[in-house]
Order: sequence, then C-alpha cells, then structure tokens
Amino acid sequence: MKVTSRGTLLAVVGATLLLSVVSFPVRESVVSGSDATPLAMPQEPASTDTGAMPRQDPAPHERSTATTRGAVAERLHIADLVYQGAFRLPGQFNWGALGLTYYPPGDGGRGSLLVTGFQAPFDPDHPGETCWDPAWDCYAHYGQITIPAPVVRNNWEDLPQAMLLGTMLPFDQGLAATVHREYVSVSGMEYVPRSGSQTQDKIYGSLEVWYAEGVFGEASFPTVWMANLDGTQARGMFHVGPDSTPYHGRKMGSYLFTVPQWYATRYLGGRRLVTGRSRGTPASMEPLTTSGGSQGPTLFAFHPFASDTPSGNLDALPLLYYQVKFPGCAGPNVGDPAACDYPGFTMCDDWGGASFVDNGSRRSIMILGLKGLGNNCYDEPPIQCHDPCGDTHGYHCHPYERQVLLYDVHALGEIAQGRRDPWEVLPYAVWRPQEFYLSDTICGNTGGMAFDQQGGRLFMVERGLGGDTNAAVIHVWRVPYENPGSSVPASTLLLMQQE
Repeated sequence: MKVTSRGTLLAVVGATLLLSVVSFPVRESVVSGSDATPLAMPQEPASTDTGAMPRQDPAPHERSTATTRGAVAERLHIADLVYQGAFRLPGQFNWGALGLTYYPPGDGGRGSLLVTGFQAPFDPDHPGETCWDPAWDCYAHYGQITIPAPVVRNNWEDLPQAMLLGTMLPFDQGLAATVHREYVSVSGMEYVPRSGSQTQDKIYGSLEVWYAEGVFGEASFPTVWMANLDGTQARGMFHVGPDSTPYHGRKMGSYLFTVPQWYATRYLGGRRLVTGRSRGTPASMEPLTTSGGSQGPTLFAFHPFASDTPSGNLDALPLLYYQVKFPGCAGPNVGDPAACDYPGFTMCDDWGGASFVDNGSRRSIMILGLKGLGNNCYDEPPIQCHDPCGDTHGYHCHPYERQVLLYDVHALGEIAQGRRDPWEVLPYAVWRPQEFYLSDTICGNTGGMAFDQQGGRLFMVERGLGGDTNAAVIHVWRVPYENPGSSVPASTLLLMQQE
C-alpha cells in the first residue's frame, strides 16, 4: 500500500477495514463536524477582529476557591492580543507543521522557529510518503526557519515566505517508527536548554497514534523522545507517567510546551514540560471511565531530563483530562452531547497546539485545534453522514471550525494539587480567530502553536491551504508585556505566603 498523504492513508484504511458500530472506529483528524451544538461555557467579549463570544462571570464553584478568588483578574483575554499578520512556510512543510517551538538563539540570536516536517516518519529517499515499506529507514524530521516580518494580505499566496536555515533534520534516529511505521503522526516538539549533566541543548518530540485502538487494542504506548538539536543522542520512546490509569498514550502527544519556572514550582513539583491530546475512546467497555482516552483536551506535566542517558517512564502529573462516557457522550450515532463533561465534545475534535501565554500581568494556557460542531455521525451503512470534507469510513461531525481554548492557569494548578477533579475545569473563553484564511467549509486542521516570551509573540499554524498540497502559514499576534520587573504574579506570591 503506497500513499502520499495522511488523508489518502485514511481513505485506504477506511476502505479496507471492516469496523462494527461497537468497535473502536478510526478517528479522522484531517476532518471533523454535523448539526451544530453551541459550547455552553464562559467566553470572551465580542470583538470584530476575534469572533469571540460574550464573557460571563465565573461559575459559583469557581468563585468559592482561594486560588480563583485571587486569580480571575489574571486571566488573559483576547483583547490583550494584537494581530500582526502572517507568513508562509516553505514547501518542505506541506502536510506538516504539526509541531512548533520558538528557539531564542536561532538565526544569529534574532530568534527562529523549529517546525516539524512531513507529519509522518519517512525515508529521505521517499519524501512525502508514509513508511509503508519495511525496508525503508524512516525518521521524524524538523527544520529551522527565519521569522519574516508578518503582513496582512487577503491572499495567503501573497504572504512573505520564511527561509529554511540549513536542511531538514532527522531528530529521532528512527525511534518514532518503532511505535508504528504507518499510523504515527509526528505531532509535537519543544526546545529545552541543557540541564544537569547534559552537554547540549535538547529538542523533545512527541507523536500520536491516529488509530491506536486498531494498533494496540486497549494497551497504552509511549509518545515522547529527546535528542540533541542536531538529532544525535536520541533517547526514547518514553511513556508519559506509569502504565496505569489515568495515564495512557491516547491522552498524550499531540502537543508539547513548557510552563514558566514559577508556575512549575508553585503547582507542578518543578515539572516544566506539558503534553496532551483529545481522543475520546475508552480502554474498556465501562460506560464511565478514566481509562484510555479523554473526551476533551488533556494536559499532563513532566520533568525534563537532566542527563543525556535517561531511562524509565516520565514522572508525570495530570493537570486536565475528561471522563469518557461511551456510548453515552459520543457513541456512534447514539451519543448525547449533553452527557459529556466537556460541552459539545465530538469524536472529531482535534486539538493540536498549545502554549502557556503570559504578558506579565495576565496569563492563560491556550489550546489550538479543529472542533466538530455536529453530531457524532459514524459512517456505517446504511448511515450517510453527508460530510463535505470527505466520505471515508469513520466519524464525521460537520460543520467544523478552528478554535482556541483559554484555560485559567490557577484552576489547572488546583487540579495538579489534587484540589479538583481533572474534568471539573472548562475553558473560560473560546476564541475563533477570524484572521485564519479558511472560513467557509473548513476541512483542514490546524498545526502547532508557540510563544516567544521575551518578544511577546504568539505563533499559530494554519494548515489546509493550497488544496492537495496542504500548505501552511504561521499567524502572529503581539502580546504586549505589562509587568516589567516581576516574573511571578502578585496573586501567586500572596497565595504562596498563605499556604
């Protein structure tokens, strides 16, 4: 089976796999959506350039806790961000750019972006193809790009193009393909300066298995690796947390980012790296479970390594995940969105980028992705989902839209400290950036997200442009810094003194 893109691979698998309604179906991460059901949660004030919805006061149970009483004022709002424009990625990143991280020393100290290449591990002699031939040597790749001055243009093809610095680099030494050769997506990456006895700065990579149920059944799997920036000394694959509930590969790997040291110290026992994913299938047939996936986005923090030769599972801590109610919340053609912990969850939801965004006075953990707005329609004859984005076998939840979820960092910290259940916290705002180019029938998903703390720049990847080429652009927002001279928010210092 030879294919040239993930979308083609999904179509081929959909045509060859016979899945019953009671089995765990293929999730189609390039498409999602059906009859719209609004997300019932507090949201941002209306704005002509953000598409945000009216903000509501925090729920009573949120106002009742010490952390939220002192920290609601610290929530970053969409009005705090100023759109700068966008630029194009070179063609080497078509069908890629799922992972994104800011690299301060890059481009001669001016700062650069590190971006994952083609979304699956591939053999350099067969670019743009999944690793279907067992004789191929397949690697995850990334490239370093300049950051041109972003501009606002009506046509994305008129945007300036970033320049690739050097060549595309393999950075896993074949580790990702050991998890699975064809069903793996190279999804997240994060630059982390050297620490402890390490001799070089590191790049962390993460993957997701897009049909984990068919590959591993109920079993979990590792999702993270580490390497030098030149791709040498790759170590992994590492399982996030122990191989026990609630930790599971279906909850990990779509995104990677770091949190500030004050936040890691305050809430996470020093853990600074965070990963997560949304995949709504359970690892059992219990009607309510935290085993397996999550019916909503997740966040799990873990310690970066302090040596060049680490081993064992990652020492992880949950910040966020949602219970799986199957088939109650999202069963094929029978699920009820009102039963979901995360309002309006669909099996097509695809959250692919995340960052801790901080302007010195206000802050948020943002999660970027593609949201299905309709029913969990499962295309099993005689059902017809009538999805304009594709007719492959599996879930369809059209219509779809790009969203950014904004989470209260202190509410998530309470989860990490065991003061709340991980499924109790919802986003305080849902942002639908109107600056994205695709706005009518949205079938292409998003890519990575990164934040430049020093420069106050937020980067988001929009994929799906150029038709079959699946080209990508990077949108840039300025986050003006407001609190020079203090790296720890005042309310956090007060809370630390009270505890």
